[in-house]
Amino acid sequence: MHTIFLKLYYFLRRQKAIGFLFLLLFVLFGGYFASNIQLEEDITKLIPSGDKQNTLKKVLNNTDFSDKLIVAISSEEKNSNALIQYASQFTDSLNKKLPQYISEIQGEISEEGILEVYNFVYQNLPIFLNAQNYDEIKTRLHQDSIKKRLESSYKDLISPTGFVTKQFLFKDPISITNLGLKKLRELQVDDDFKIYDNYLVTKDEKHLLLFITPEYPASETKNNEVFINRLEQIISELNEKSEVKAEYFGGVLYAIANAKQIKSDIQLTLSIAFSILLILLILFYRRFYVPLLLFLPSLLGALSAITLLYFIKGSVSAISLGIGAILLGISLDYALHILTHFRNNANVKILYSELCKPILMSSLTTAIAFICLLFLKSEALNDLAIFAAVSVVSSSIFALILIPQFYVPTLNTDKKNSNWIDKLADKRYYNYKGLVASVLLFFIIGIFFFNKVGFNVDISKLNYEPEVIKQKEERMKQISGKAANSTYLVAYGNDIDQALSRNNELYQELRNLKESGEIQSFSSIGGVVLSTSKQTQRIDAWEEFWTDSKKKSLKTTLISESAELGFKSESFNQFYDQLNKDFNEIFLDDYRNVSSLYLDDFINISPGFSTVTSTVSFNKANPEILHDLEEKEGIIAIDRKQMNEDFLGDLKSEFNQLILFSLFAVFIVLLIFYGNFLLSVLTLLPIAITWIIALGIMSILGIEFNILNIIISTFIFGLGLDYSIFITNACLKEYETGEPALKTYQASIMLSVLTTLLGIGALVFAKHPALQSVSVVSVIGVLTSMIVALVIQTKIFDLLFFRRKLRKKAPFSISALFDRPGSKEQLYFNKAVLGNYRYKSVFSKAKKEFIKNRERFLKVSEYIGKDDKIFMLNSPYGLLPVFLSLKNPDNEFFVLDTNRKNLNISNNTSQSNVNHLLFSKDWPGDLKQYSVFIIGDRPSQEIASYLKENISQNAEKVIILNVKFENRWLIDLNFEIIYRQNNILIFKKMD
Repeated sequence: MHTIFLKLYYFLRRQKAIGFLFLLLFVLFGGYFASNIQLEEDITKLIPSGDKQNTLKKVLNNTDFSDKLIVAISSEEKNSNALIQYASQFTDSLNKKLPQYISEIQGEISEEGILEVYNFVYQNLPIFLNAQNYDEIKTRLHQDSIKKRLESSYKDLISPTGFVTKQFLFKDPISITNLGLKKLRELQVDDDFKIYDNYLVTKDEKHLLLFITPEYPASETKNNEVFINRLEQIISELNEKSEVKAEYFGGVLYAIANAKQIKSDIQLTLSIAFSILLILLILFYRRFYVPLLLFLPSLLGALSAITLLYFIKGSVSAISLGIGAILLGISLDYALHILTHFRNNANVKILYSELCKPILMSSLTTAIAFICLLFLKSEALNDLAIFAAVSVVSSSIFALILIPQFYVPTLNTDKKNSNWIDKLADKRYYNYKGLVASVLLFFIIGIFFFNKVGFNVDISKLNYEPEVIKQKEERMKQISGKAANSTYLVAYGNDIDQALSRNNELYQELRNLKESGEIQSFSSIGGVVLSTSKQTQRIDAWEEFWTDSKKKSLKTTLISESAELGFKSESFNQFYDQLNKDFNEIFLDDYRNVSSLYLDDFINISPGFSTVTSTVSFNKANPEILHDLEEKEGIIAIDRKQMNEDFLGDLKSEFNQLILFSLFAVFIVLLIFYGNFLLSVLTLLPIAITWIIALGIMSILGIEFNILNIIISTFIFGLGLDYSIFITNACLKEYETGEPALKTYQASIMLSVLTTLLGIGALVFAKHPALQSVSVVSVIGVLTSMIVALVIQTKIFDLLFFRRKLRKKAPFSISALFDRPGSKEQLYFNKAVLGNYRYKSVFSKAKKEFIKNRERFLKVSEYIGKDDKIFMLNSPYGLLPVFLSLKNPDNEFFVLDTNRKNLNISNNTSQSNVNHLLFSKDWPGDLKQYSVFIIGDRPSQEIASYLKENISQNAEKVIILNVKFENRWLIDLNFEIIYRQNNILIFKKMD
């Protein structure tokens, strides 16, 4: 794989113009499509999918839960006139100064509005009457009842306000319409209000309420902040001039406070963090452009992901992009690793040969972990999976291509060695017993606590809630009488008639619950806006009740009793016409035309889906009642706390499954890359140890998971995986070549941790709870990942690999635990020989080479005497001398290898540590002591000449493993051939 990148590197070095052109075209092409992608700011995209969840999404998308501002104008004493005067001035100011920010102001009901509502109910009276109303009407038909009502009405008629009574008396002398009007009271949640001089006031007349519907939703914090500032200014000016005072509250205040606090926190923490980070990076790499170069692959990776999402979906969840931007910190690691390695070794061939595999492994395993998010039934998290996975992989590729092109490392090694990060990275932390013991102690403690970390489903605790706003909210609840436990109940259907029908049934249930005291109050249009079928039933009930005899009896009584008070016989003709009127069903538009009913606050109609909303208030939370109500067809409760518990609880359980699934998927990828079970386990084991320690620390400190930081945990998982892969590759390189590699890898890991801590970790100083929760979990996870990788993982490699090599043993292998020595092993030493190459890059080649040549090697061993000292020239991977030193442990072997790479491999076999085997690139001091010469590959002319000279003087036997090597000179030196088979020539000096 690394040869592809190497060839591409040389091509781009030669054709720089083509390279810049391709980069420019990619940025322009990707930027064009990425800029046209549609951002979806719908929070419901986080909700997991399912029948109930999908219905909830529909309801939330089709129902207007507009967050109104409640304005309370208050007086310490009863002072209705002052309240009304203030309200009039206040609404006038709003209409003049803030019309562009206000959609509607509710709270004042005009004379015309009252009359409009009365006439609407009167004209459609049967629709507003139920069975209980007819029982009341029966009592009013008695003669003495009619007489009392007429006398009372007559007194009101001759009073100063009689003109109002006159409008209603002749239309409805027995006040049947009032029975229907009472249904309108059910449109308000509380009974503690009344209409005074056309305004809504509390019964004690100390408070007047107005409701403002902002033009902009709560998410439009920029416009709303301007609106609230100007509103505050208007109220302050009026409060100074008036004896009564006003204050206000609405969810928009929390939205603005959250937005301002997040902005303030990020500006403060990140400005400090990035300033320090820039200085550190410039000092470490000694290049001013390095910080820009560091972010270039990540930005191009993000651009690639957004462009792909454009072609796949055309849209993307803004939430997923926001979270993904944080997670892209992983992709910075690849640039850091390349920069650090390139800084320490400017050889591009070595860079690519050493880093291609671990960087591509890291990006693919991290991408696999993110792709597992596709199994979660959440659209936003599915978008995050695609965005993060594509970003990470493409960032790693861009880093491998671009950074070696742009970065020019310094050649001054003195400066590099003076760096404090280099000094920290140069330490072997696994040799510090106290440090190892401390980490193990944390792990043991973590085992008892890791499964006790809670999951906080209450999203409200992630909000920033200033005490001033909370106090406003509490005062407003006291004034408005709004219960602390209020829930929306939504009836839905394929059309409005179906939704209204279901809402009518819900209304009856709510009435029964209120009468039994199980709920405090409710607000519903169920008694006012009826389905067509329900209207028909009510009209039929009216016609059935008003028989001809009842009408005639009522008319006779009214004429006789009213005559005594001076009324004419035709005074109530309009009422008689009402009794004889043929009523018809009315449509929803007829209801909505009555503006004073504000029905649009309750009803929403969309093609194929309509909703009707009711509000229920409880004295205390009662999930059992909500559950029973939701069992009814077409009813769903919008209780935010309960929804969070249900849906986020589901998300938590899915995340638990996801972790196991992603671990399995990552393990498979590691197995494919390493081709070895043990190496895959050793790479993944630190992740499990990190997880247990981090969760144990969180549990002890009382830190809970929430919807934000549990997603960020994938970021920790990805970083920890990167660290593990790089440490594994560093240890394998040291084990294979003996060259120190940990320093460079540890330096890049430390830089990664430093950048993460300065970036996300700096948010620990933020005041916003959401940012704090993300930061704290990130700091714990990243630090734990680094410590486990640098201490425990390296310690495991030390025990299983390095120390065993020093003790002249093969590295640990699982298969060796089950091996039993047999005759074949005693003959060929298969496992003993190949154990020297296990876990090395040459293992498969060495294994193939040994199996192919072991019969030849065995034959060579038969021609070595007990007291012979052997000189050997060149042996692939040192296979033959390793085998011979095992087969003939009493002999001494000196191996001269002119191939540096081959020598490194041979010299770092466990067998190379035995006393009787020595690999070297230099000639021994005295060749006279060697009686047997074994020649492997064909030597150079210079070596061959020197070899011939010494063989002629000292050799007793010469073994040639390559028959193409010219050998007639041995005959001239009085050697005879004693064996000639299997491409082996064995010469013995004649006496």
